[in-house]
Amino acid sequence: MDSLILLAVIAIVPVLLALLFRVSGVFLFLSVAAGNLLVLYLGDDAGLALGMIVRGQNAHMLAQCILLLLPVGLSLFLLKRTLPTSKVLLHVPLLVATGLTLAALSLPLLDSNAQEKVFANQYGALLRESQNIIVGVAAILTLLIMWLTYRHKADKKHKKHR
Repeated sequence: MDSLILLAVIAIVPVLLALLFRVSGVFLFLSVAAGNLLVLYLGDDAGLALGMIVRGQNAHMLAQCILLLLPVGLSLFLLKRTLPTSKVLLHVPLLVATGLTLAALSLPLLDSNAQEKVFANQYGALLRESQNIIVGVAAILTLLIMWLTYRHKADKKHKKHR
């Protein structure tokens, strides 16, 4: 049960901090995607390096979790107030989908015992079955919000004259 609570904390805390600090959901999703790429391409090397410093079986898992969560934490810290208060409600579904994506991407990083405990629960099994849908919905929401809210506004001063 504690593995499921850890997974819920991983999903909920970044969403609440993003709402509190008014960080754009687009930036948060990009941070999750960048963290996943870091895990994919640097996870094994980081696990070996951390394994030389820290003794224990979980050094590899810890290194991968750090690689996944570090970009998210830095983005929450460095990108405060990048979301206007008028657009906060628009970003709430994206932030929730991004939090679920973070949970879905962190699930395979847990050790096998923790994964089995999560999958034994009905919510963990639902998360496992819905991983592709969660990531896809978050990506589509990110693109839609990015296209709708981050349009380039043409300068009125520099219009062509006849």
